[in-house]
This record gives sequence, structure tokens and C-alpha cells, in this order.
Amino acid sequence: MYSSKIDLIEKLESEKKRFRDNLSQIYDYEKDLYNRVDDYLFELISFINKELDEEVLSNDVTVRYKTLRDNLLESIYNCYGGDIKSYDSLFPQIIYNFKVIKLFSFIAKIDSTAVIIGANGAGKSSLINELRKNNSKINSNEMYVLPAQKLLYFVSNIHDRNGITRERYIQDLKEVDLKYETIDLYPTKIENDFSNTFTKLITLLVKDYTDIVTRRSRKEKNLPITLLDRVEQIWNQIFPEIIFELEPDDRVVKVEKNSSKYSINGLSDGERCVLFYIGNVLLAPENSYIIVDEPETFLNAAVYNELWDLLISERPDCQFIFASHNMDFVQSRTNATYIWCKNFEAPYDLDYQVLEESQEIPLPLLNEVSGAKKPILFCEGTKNSLDYQIYSKLFSEFCFVKPVQGHKQVIQYTKAYNNLQLLHGNTAYGIIDNDWMDENSIQAYKEQGIFVLPFNEVEMILVDEAVVKSCLPFDDDKEKQRKFDNFQQSIIESCKAKKDKIISIALKKRLDEFMESHLIEISEPNEHDAHVFLDSLSSKFDVDSTFNKINSIVEESLASSDFSRILKICNLKKEIIDYRGNTQITPKFKEKALSRIALDSKLSILLRTKYFSEFVTLVNNKNT
Repeated sequence: MYSSKIDLIEKLESEKKRFRDNLSQIYDYEKDLYNRVDDYLFELISFINKELDEEVLSNDVTVRYKTLRDNLLESIYNCYGGDIKSYDSLFPQIIYNFKVIKLFSFIAKIDSTAVIIGANGAGKSSLINELRKNNSKINSNEMYVLPAQKLLYFVSNIHDRNGITRERYIQDLKEVDLKYETIDLYPTKIENDFSNTFTKLITLLVKDYTDIVTRRSRKEKNLPITLLDRVEQIWNQIFPEIIFELEPDDRVVKVEKNSSKYSINGLSDGERCVLFYIGNVLLAPENSYIIVDEPETFLNAAVYNELWDLLISERPDCQFIFASHNMDFVQSRTNATYIWCKNFEAPYDLDYQVLEESQEIPLPLLNEVSGAKKPILFCEGTKNSLDYQIYSKLFSEFCFVKPVQGHKQVIQYTKAYNNLQLLHGNTAYGIIDNDWMDENSIQAYKEQGIFVLPFNEVEMILVDEAVVKSCLPFDDDKEKQRKFDNFQQSIIESCKAKKDKIISIALKKRLDEFMESHLIEISEPNEHDAHVFLDSLSSKFDVDSTFNKINSIVEESLASSDFSRILKICNLKKEIIDYRGNTQITPKFKEKALSRIALDSKLSILLRTKYFSEFVTLVNNKNT
């Protein structure tokens, strides 16, 4: 229709000039009309210049968006060359259509199921409601909006119930808001507000069924499957134990469950929502956008996962757009595009970001931590690992501690979570093992909220003098000191005796990290590609230099006999913690040490102050 934004503006400017050229020939009483249309054209041109991106009017959009956009543009296109009275009468709608084009441009290039996520108060429901209102005003079949469902009820005596048709139902749905936080149970309130739509849906199902069955009895051919039969096919996959029974005379549906019959209002809130969603998705116009606010309302995860999978599969011609703050639902949508609604101000000011498939923080993880009121602390390991056991005991009082496997994940998730700070309003930090890291790297991570242990392995915290002595409650101070001194000396001797093993473990760790970050980029390599790739690795990883650096650090630390320096290089956790701890300090040393850290507040404070003072200070300052 238009080759570019410039093309559209030039066409509007030419129309503006056409009317101005006529000013000398018009009567005085017509001048107000010409001035009004001139103002309209000025307003529209300004809006297009300021608010519409070039790509929105290009062909580089989805077919579905192009259809919606071109239908909206048709009103102005049909005015070209016409009389000024047509412009005057149509311009308010024309300008409104352009605002809808602007508002809906967030989906212009997305051809998959889309999920709108955002913090509470960001405007997700307001956005959906604005789309609903727009859909009514532009009389479009391209948008089919289902607002959040709070309560659905069947009332048999509503006005003109039996006059409902498919077309009337769709039009009525455009004009009703079905979101209620509270409700006054008065008959007129029920009838006028939330009952009409659900009642009309049920009535339509019965009428359609009766019509098709009647026509079958007359031997008509090529009749479609009834809408109710299609509803039941999907319903039975979710609630096979609940059967519908029609009463055609009264245009009502009864429910049978466990050989008992009851009114359709006897269904639970969730079951009525499922019925409402199935019926409406099947009624949606072909090739439309089906927009659903809070699609998980009243439904448990098992039900809404199956329901929306079935409905998306049933309507492959349509594009589904969901708005939800329930991250369990969000992560259940596979092959979806996620749209982060940062803020929406009606009528069309939407601040958003499309989250790419490569989004660094996994949605299940975001789900788990998004509701946390305290800062997030990402750490290495799993919930069964020593890392988590130690950090949760030290920091759970003022942090939500979340293990995420390796140190790379800690770095990745900390950065990604903080990049989405406007979505959840929280802050994340990370703690990683030292792993022979140089001081410059330690400082660089610190500036990103990621703190590095003074040890290569977190287990060495359990070897701290205060922790060891706390595990000896029945010994006097002199005996505690003797046992600790012997324990300390045995650790030093073990490290000296197993220097080569320490170096070997450190070298392997360096190699593992290198290989993790150097993968072949060719998806289908041949033999030559493989050789080239492997040969290149040797030039990128300097074995001799890496080995010599590790060896130097280990030898210097051992030569110093400084226990704190030796702990930094020690990676003999099984021998130190499980063997020497159990034999020289107390049986089940690890378990007792963890217990003391958890129960002894003074000990926890001492460890936090000694090893994590900068992190604690930062968190405390953040919270005040």
C-alpha cells in the first residue's frame, strides 16, 4: 500500500496542499471545516514522524501484522482525492487507527506464540485492556482479546439470550471487560456484568448443536462438526470424568459427574474458565491474534499446561499472545517469544524489550528467584553440595541463596539478573571459588557484584581455626589448641607431600575451563575441519606457561609454611575434610562444622567478617 514512511507522509502532504489550494475558492462558512481538516492532517503527519518507526510500515513484518496494519491504513487510503467532508467525518477514526498501528507494533516481527512478562504494576493488564478497547473501536477481526477471568456464571433469563449468533457474540465480547477483583452478589449486577458473556457462550453452543443436528436429520450433506462436539473433544482430554448433557428447549447445558447431574454453575471456577477458553478459542476468527490476559487464573499448572498446548495445536492459523506474571506459566510455553513489558501508559506508550532465545538467565531460574524479597546470592554447586550448605547458613538471613552449578553460571546469571532489574526490582550477587585467579580479575568481578573466595575450594572455610575449635566443645582451651595445631601441621605436611597432585588438579581445572570456552563453530565439520580446530587449540593454550605459573605459586606457598597461604592453594578437600578432620578432630567433622556455623551466631558473624566483609558491607548498605 505504501513503499515507505516517506511515501505515506508525502501523500498526506499533497492532500494538505490540495485543500489549501482550494481555500481561495470556498465560502467563509466552510473555512472552519478546512481549518479543522488541516489540523487533522498536521496532527497525523506529526504522529507518523514522531511515533512510527520506518520498519512498521515496511514489508519486513509478519503477514498477520501486515494484514492488520493495511486494514487500518485503508481508511486513509480511501480518502485520497475525496471531498473534505469525508475527511472531516473519518479523521478521528483514522488517527485512532494509526495509534493502534503504533501500539501493536511490538508484535510486528514476531510470528510465534508470544508471552508478555513484567513486574506487577508495569501495565500488562492495562496493555491488554487497551488492545481490547481498540479492537472494539476499529471493528477488526484480526484481534480476539480474552481479558482476565475472575468469575463466570450462567443466568438463563438474560435479555435476548436466544437471539445470540456467532457474529453478535464476537462483537459483544469486544465490548465487555471480564476482570473483577470483588463482586457484589446482586441479580442485576450478575446479569449485567459478568454473566452475559458466559451465558451467551453456552447458549451459542446449544443453538449451534441444535441447528446442525436438525439439518442432519433433513439429510443435508457436508455439514460441519458442531461447535459443542469440538469443545467436548478438547474438554474430554482434560476432564474425561465430566460429561455435558444438553437441554435444547431451555438452551442450557447440564453436567454429569460420578453419575450425579447438576447445573453448569456447579463446575468449579477453574472448570468454567477452561470451558470459556475452549469455546472462545474455537470461535476466534481465522488467522487472528488471540490475546489472553492471565491465562492461568483459577487453574493449576497441570491443567493450564495441557489446556493451552491443546488450544494452540487446535488453532495453528492463529497467533497466541499471553500476558502473565506467573513465571510457572511463562516457562511452560515452549517455542515462545518473550516480551518484557517494562512500562505501559495508555493509549500507546509501551516500553518493552524482546528477550532473545539466547537470554542468559533461564526462565525457570527467574521464576524461582523473581518473588524473592531479599537480594539474590548465586553460588556454585547444587542444593546438596557443600557450597550451598555453607553459604545458606552464612547468608540466608539477608540473602536468597541459589546454587547454579559452576562458576561460569554464577557470573552469567548474576549479570543477566541485574540486567533485568526493572522486571523484578531486586539485586543479585555472586560468590565463586578462587581457582588461581589473579588480583586484576578478582577486582573486575567485584565491580560486577561477584565476589571471589580467598580459597580455591569453599571447603577450606571449615578448616578455619574458630570452626575447628567450635567442634571440640568438651575439650579445654589448651587441648583445643593442641588438636588444632596438630591438624594444621598435618594439612601442611599433606600439601607438601602431595604437591604434584595439587598442581595436577589445578592444571586439569585450567584445561577444563579452556575447553568449555573453545568449541568448534562449524556445525558439520569434516575431517580437515576437525584437524584444523584441534591444531589451533595448542596455540591458544600455553601448557608450559600455565604449568610453570601454577607450580611457582604452589612452591612459594609451601615454602612459606604460612597456613593461610597454603589453604588458598589446597585442593585436597576429601583428604583434609573427610579423613583428617574425622580422625584428628571429631567423627563426622564436616556435619558438625556445618551445624556449628548454623547454630552459633557469633561464629557465623566471625566468618562473614573475616572472609566476606566487603560483600556483607555492600548488602547492608543496599538494604538501608
